[in-house]
Amino acid sequence: MKNIEKALLMLIIIFAGVVVILLGIKKVNYHCDEIWTYGLANNIGGINPSFEIGKIYQGMGPFEDFMTVDANNRFNYANTWDNQAKDVHPPFYYILVHTVCSLFSGTFSKWYGVAINIFWMILTLIILYKLLKDIFGNTLAAAGALLAYASSVVFFDTMLLIRMYAQFTFFVVLLMYVFEKNWDKKPDKPFLIKLGITLFLGMFTQYYFIFIAFFMCLIYGIKLLAAKDKNCVRNYIVGIGIAGICYGLAWYHILAHIFNGYRGEEAISKATNLGGLLSGMVGMFSIIDSEAFAGLGIFFIILGLGFLIYKILKKDIAPDFTFFMFLCGCFYVVVVGKICPKITTRYIMPVSWIFIIASYIVIRFFINKLRTGMISEYVVIAVFCVISIFNLASRNFTVPMDYIDSDQQKAIEIATDKKTLVCVDVNWKILYDFVILMNTDSYEFIDPENAEKYINEQNEDFILVVNLDEGREELIADFDNELLYEDGMNFYYLVNR
Repeated sequence: MKNIEKALLMLIIIFAGVVVILLGIKKVNYHCDEIWTYGLANNIGGINPSFEIGKIYQGMGPFEDFMTVDANNRFNYANTWDNQAKDVHPPFYYILVHTVCSLFSGTFSKWYGVAINIFWMILTLIILYKLLKDIFGNTLAAAGALLAYASSVVFFDTMLLIRMYAQFTFFVVLLMYVFEKNWDKKPDKPFLIKLGITLFLGMFTQYYFIFIAFFMCLIYGIKLLAAKDKNCVRNYIVGIGIAGICYGLAWYHILAHIFNGYRGEEAISKATNLGGLLSGMVGMFSIIDSEAFAGLGIFFIILGLGFLIYKILKKDIAPDFTFFMFLCGCFYVVVVGKICPKITTRYIMPVSWIFIIASYIVIRFFINKLRTGMISEYVVIAVFCVISIFNLASRNFTVPMDYIDSDQQKAIEIATDKKTLVCVDVNWKILYDFVILMNTDSYEFIDPENAEKYINEQNEDFILVVNLDEGREELIADFDNELLYEDGMNFYYLVNR
């Protein structure tokens, strides 16, 4: 890599890192899964929080044992491994979270999770630049395409969500790079070792990685079959087989997760159901449209069709690596959109860069038809920078993974000097209420059966948080209350005395 390339790459990494840190400073709310990240990595004795009904807590309270590492359990990887065996995800990411938390035992910070994401961000941008340089064969175009991704809302969302999706994204990029470097070559030993390690660690990060791996491994295998080189086909199959066997021996819990775990059973049920294919695909692409293209996705689709028609007319449609990389992204969107529990940004994160790069290729193609040279490269970069700036500005320079809600923030402000009662029917639901409880004067967990007794004991105005599957309206019917916030699952009331 030349010095100018290193400088450009360093500038993009610094830019992305600074923006992630600034957005991280603004991050004040969490999805319950982000709180669960810390619990799965650190909690001793199970994957759910525990608390006492009727006990008054302040500060971290029961969350401290659940989310932080105490001095006697630092680097207790056996516990993290066991927690993930009981959960529905592989353990690699949670081992990293536990490692960082062990360095700062007894404390909680959003920065522990964000720091891990920044680590993967740096590696992702480095490998992605190398991949783009091979695709474009042009330093400025590669840097511009990298910046188009690294300045997008979906990129910043990926880096702010304290889950495994930044890490997942890295292994998708790495897998593509490993294949790209060997796309027109025979599968020699170094390639098979790199491929095996990438497959192993990718599957150790997120099970959905298997769809990316399946597609790319299949296409490369078909290329080998077409070349009619039996030795290459045999070596390739053996190499993948060894990686699969090693993974199965190391993480045999995958079978229980897929066939007995609630997420696995849900995915199988959705996969075997005839409905939901189109709606899932549309939902996934609508997220890309919003977070990568600021709602201009239809414009890029039209240009993409024009690009395809032009290539067909010119008889220049020979499928190359980039074409199959794009198809792989589409395959992932269709499959995951069909089986995922909910259409949400996290599931599009690992392949979002593929669609941004594809759009960059199309825009660059048409602009180069109008004018070639350095000017055209700067114009393409400017187009995507304007889209990214507009997208961020239209969101008041916040991103969806802030999980910020103005009504919820107002409710939290009202709760600051008040006691809060939390009525839950399942213990894990208290994870929804972490932020408000960290900002309230004190809090107490109550059960639905005895809720009325606890409520009647309060002599001053207080906050009532209700997380019940049923019985909520009956619970609040006899009290003077004001609904401060609700999202369909969590309800915050101000109860007047």
